Amino acid sequence: MHSTHDVVIIGGAFAGAATALLLKREKPELRIAIVERAVEFDRKVGEATTEVSGSFLTKRLGLANHLNNHHIAKQGLRFWFSGPDATDFGDCGELGSYYQARLPAYQVDRAVLDQHVLDLAVEAGATLLRPAKVSSIALSETGAMHTLTVENAEGKHTLTTPRIVDASGRAAVLARKLGTLRPLPEHPTNSIWARFRGVKDLDGDELRRRYPDYARAVQTSRTAATNHLTGYGWWCWIIPLKGGDTSVGLVYDERLYTPPADGKLIERLQAHLMAHPVGRELLQGATPVAGDCKAYSALPYYSTQLAGPGWQMVGDAASFMDPLYSQGLDYCSWTVSSAVQRIVAECDGKTVDVADINTRFSRSYHAWFQALYKDKYYYLGDAELMRAAFLLDIGLWFFGPVRELCKCPQGGFQRFPFDGPVDGLVSKLMALYNRRLAKLGAARQEAGTYGAENRRRTIIPGFEPTPRVLRVVRKGLACWLRAECKAIWPRKKSKPVPLVAQVPILAS
Repeated sequence: MHSTHDVVIIGGAFAGAATALLLKREKPELRIAIVERAVEFDRKVGEATTEVSGSFLTKRLGLANHLNNHHIAKQGLRFWFSGPDATDFGDCGELGSYYQARLPAYQVDRAVLDQHVLDLAVEAGATLLRPAKVSSIALSETGAMHTLTVENAEGKHTLTTPRIVDASGRAAVLARKLGTLRPLPEHPTNSIWARFRGVKDLDGDELRRRYPDYARAVQTSRTAATNHLTGYGWWCWIIPLKGGDTSVGLVYDERLYTPPADGKLIERLQAHLMAHPVGRELLQGATPVAGDCKAYSALPYYSTQLAGPGWQMVGDAASFMDPLYSQGLDYCSWTVSSAVQRIVAECDGKTVDVADINTRFSRSYHAWFQALYKDKYYYLGDAELMRAAFLLDIGLWFFGPVRELCKCPQGGFQRFPFDGPVDGLVSKLMALYNRRLAKLGAARQEAGTYGAENRRRTIIPGFEPTPRVLRVVRKGLACWLRAECKAIWPRKKSKPVPLVAQVPILAS
């Protein structure tokens, strides 16, 4: 069988389906084929959105009704700290907001969300081949007409198209074919995750009765937040899902931390979680969902090219960095918007500078890494250092990308973050304080003063996408400067935080 399409999309999950849906809304006449390998979507990891991807979901895709009915409204981020002097739930330090979130963000069941967006794309007129596998791709050097061989239960199909969008996720079909896929060895992180039932309610009566100060500290829902447990070289997420399941996972820098080695994968994850007072309190009595424990090694990667003659990558097929701030769907939103903008422009007879797309994407990815994640795992478990980073990271994020998207949801997704001249300067500032905090964290660990303030509770009003958020940024700068002063005039040594492996101090 042979058919010709204006666009062929490899992958029908969120990135591919969103691309098809937006293209059909912009250009209903386009003949779009989606090739999806899976019979049905599984429950992917990466359930939390930010305010950026929340804006994309609600303002660009128009999914507010679906999200409100089938997913959970997210109440920001919360961090929990423990240490030698914080061995009970009530002793653990907390970092988070007092009020509910000001902008829409969600804890999503990815299988449900992916299927819904795909259904909308098909209703809009896209052709779906499912289950079907792309067995070969012949790319035209000029981008005139590409040929794909697709196999399904009916046999082999030949699809020809002038445009291919790769939305194949971590399979990264085009990047692997073209040899453009690269690891990020500067950030050697791995992950283990599962889903649990019967996780204790952070807002429930039991904890509120046992810890009255904890109960009075905030007005928002802690359970509906993305809760992070932290330590030296690692962090864990706890994310509630509609229906009662909870996604729980561990991410660790293999230079700094090694998870418990004995037992099955789920037993290793549980052993790690039970070593943290908050994890132990929440997960005692909880049961893992059978067959739902998985792991990834070498989490970050990127393609040296996002686009080429007649093809472009979107979502995880293009890159992935780190799940700490739940920004996977953010980059998905930007890459999908870039592909849609390009295809619409080409259909209108305009010339698109593909080299410029690649340059801007590469600049954005590496600036983002340096600004937010390079060596961050050296200080994740120190409440004072992480307080400075949290206020600065999220404050600048709200003042920049989030504020821009609130002003213009469609136009705000047309360029990548940290790509403009002002963004570039901000990213350099962020890279500077992130680099310094990492060095301070490593030095504190060596000196035995790491986590000295891990019993402290820091509750802030929250973040908003207006210039007033710069007040939070100023507080973050003050926290950073205090930490620098302590490095000059160190306090008396405290009991060292036990490590699984010795780690080097970062080079100056």
